[in-house]
Amino acid sequence: MPKTIRELADEFGVSKQAIRKKLDASFRENYVQTVTRNGVQTLVVVNSGYLLLKQHFGGGNNQKPEGVTFTGNSGNSNQNTIELLNQQLAIKDGQIKEKDEQLKSMQKLLNQSQQLQLMAEKKIEEFKSITIKKDDFTPSNPRSDDNTLNKKNAWWHFW
Repeated sequence: MPKTIRELADEFGVSKQAIRKKLDASFRENYVQTVTRNGVQTLVVVNSGYLLLKQHFGGGNNQKPEGVTFTGNSGNSNQNTIELLNQQLAIKDGQIKEKDEQLKSMQKLLNQSQQLQLMAEKKIEEFKSITIKKDDFTPSNPRSDDNTLNKKNAWWHFW
């Protein structure tokens, strides 16, 4: 089925201007037709012209210089791509393992920190209970408390 310039540009991943540049006078005579779609005359490229454009653009945005011929070695580039992706996956796997080890060590440190905090709180509670027991067992001298009150208030008795 014939395709419009816009459809070709979308399929090949290039701009409409790039497609138009390839539509020179001889190409138009042989492979381009004018068709009326929805009441508008539109340029369409027939299947044989589509195949030539597909060969030129290679299905992507890989514009090559005009002197270079295109070969069918897409299997080699696919193999290179697969090898590159496998290398990237291996690197990412190594990074993920490293992050897992870091998370394990951080979890261990967090647990140790929480245990130390709990031990410190227990020691503080023990210390408080010991000081409370000491205060309960030491006899308080009521006269010493009264003397301090008298000393505090004694300054105004002089006048």
